[in-house]
Amino acid sequence: MAFVVTHKYIFCFTGGSISGMPLSMYIKRVRKSNRHSKKVYEYLHLVENVRTKNGPRQRLILNLGTVDLSPEHYKDLANCIEAMLSGQQHLFNVNPQISKLARKATDKIRHKLATDQPIEKSDALPATYEQIDAASMEASQVRSLGSEYVCHSVWNELGLTDLLVSEGIAPSVIPLMQALVIGRLVAPGSEVHTWNWAEHRSALYELTGRPLRASLNSIYRAGDRLFDCKDAIETHLAEREKDLFDLPERICLFDLTNTYLEGQATGNPKAKRGHSKEKRSDCKLLTLALVVDELGFAKYSRLYPGNQTECNTLKQIIESLVELRPHLARDRTIILDAGIATADNIAYLKTSGFHYIVVQRGKADFIPDETMTMQIIRQTDQYTLEVKRHQLEHEAFLLCRSTGRTAKDQAIRSRQETLFLERLQYYQDGLGKKGHTKVYHKVVEMVGRLREKYPRASKLYDVEVIAEQRPGKKAQAKAITWEKRSRYDTERQFEGCYLLRTDHTTWTDLEIWETYVMLTRVERAFRSMKSALGLRPNFHQLEQRADTHLFISVLAYHILHVIEHKLRLCGDHRSWLTVRDILSTHQRLTIEFNVKEQD
Repeated sequence: MAFVVTHKYIFCFTGGSISGMPLSMYIKRVRKSNRHSKKVYEYLHLVENVRTKNGPRQRLILNLGTVDLSPEHYKDLANCIEAMLSGQQHLFNVNPQISKLARKATDKIRHKLATDQPIEKSDALPATYEQIDAASMEASQVRSLGSEYVCHSVWNELGLTDLLVSEGIAPSVIPLMQALVIGRLVAPGSEVHTWNWAEHRSALYELTGRPLRASLNSIYRAGDRLFDCKDAIETHLAEREKDLFDLPERICLFDLTNTYLEGQATGNPKAKRGHSKEKRSDCKLLTLALVVDELGFAKYSRLYPGNQTECNTLKQIIESLVELRPHLARDRTIILDAGIATADNIAYLKTSGFHYIVVQRGKADFIPDETMTMQIIRQTDQYTLEVKRHQLEHEAFLLCRSTGRTAKDQAIRSRQETLFLERLQYYQDGLGKKGHTKVYHKVVEMVGRLREKYPRASKLYDVEVIAEQRPGKKAQAKAITWEKRSRYDTERQFEGCYLLRTDHTTWTDLEIWETYVMLTRVERAFRSMKSALGLRPNFHQLEQRADTHLFISVLAYHILHVIEHKLRLCGDHRSWLTVRDILSTHQRLTIEFNVKEQD
């Protein structure tokens, strides 16, 4: 006798039966034809003979599908499956192909038994004691369960299943959608990676129910359907999260990021070359725009071409967000960084009735001497924050400087300045040495590339290449000279400073600054997507599949942020990466052992 024990179920294999099912199995080839196309299909069925009141009948145990196996090996496959189910040892070596097919069939039979077997309460079962062969114990089918259970619970709490059903999604497809989203949280990667994880390493389908079809193509089609419901899903999540956590939604934070695509992506018109924030200028890019509230909950996302200019996206995003959630058009504050805060965008916010806090390029009408009279508004062990305010009738300008940012700017400038000057000196010394570049136009190009490489140091110095003209020969560089510009001291005085512009003229300096630093919430969201949620790599070559890949990461961020927000409400500030590592110890497995038969 043998017992198979899983995390919920115990299956008893006795004598020659599985829960009363005789183990006299054999393989039967079945032919079926399509009446429309007349095409004939062949399948292998694992069947058994059973006695009924109407006489002997064949009972189907498992449809093995289309298997490339010669008929002389049918009996070997049936015997191998029977041996694996009963826990018997093979006397002879089994063909690897047959062993692989038998193991796959055995797993399907056990899963079917686990699904069909009713679950009884443990306190209702009488205590049973058996003598087992400890040496026969084997553990197999180890699958992760901890992280999947937490994410599945949040999925249900957000009501995503009911929403998808209301959008016309078949219940049998929803487990695949959960696998796509939860897979990004537990084992981030491509859709192929997610399919392999869900099929072979995760117990997620034991929580969600087995999908009707779990093929790789089914995963892709499920992602397509998920993206088709994008607006409905984001509207539902925003309203559901607002109800769950009583979100104020007074402030909207807006920013963009881009990610690179693997391959040429010739079938994707959005795939464009541009400035990569991940230093992948060799790849085509896609741009993701995201709006989050003051607590970091995502409200809306939109995808743009990789070469999209940041300042040209604000109006489209705001109008799309207001169309989905009209109440956000009233008395809201928009926070933007310097790349989006152009004069046209600020004018649009004013005419649309939005308040704003933006990073203003340049230093407006502030002068260097005012950096000496800045007032401290916050002082901690980590940093000191100083500000200088210019108040106008309808706007306020706030020059801010923190010790941390000052130290960072000084370190960058000092390093670039040292390297810049060392290289200039190297070029100058090389003019008098054999084997070094001396042609005038080439030396000018070298200095130009040096300025491009060290921009912070370059703007502080004037550099001149002096030419020496020789009759009948190319112009040679005679000397390279450099000197500090007149604004050298001015630039150094403004190190660590940035300028905020707002129409909240009645707010205090500290309120303006604290509201502005909420912009780090959207930056944290992008960081989470790129690190913990598998935003990259993106291998898709078609536009909709690439868009779906990014949208799945946005959905995964909703679940991640709900988990982290709930932890913070309880005083726990651990990140999802830490929580995931802890939950990785929660596994489910199958234990098989032999039991001594009773006399």
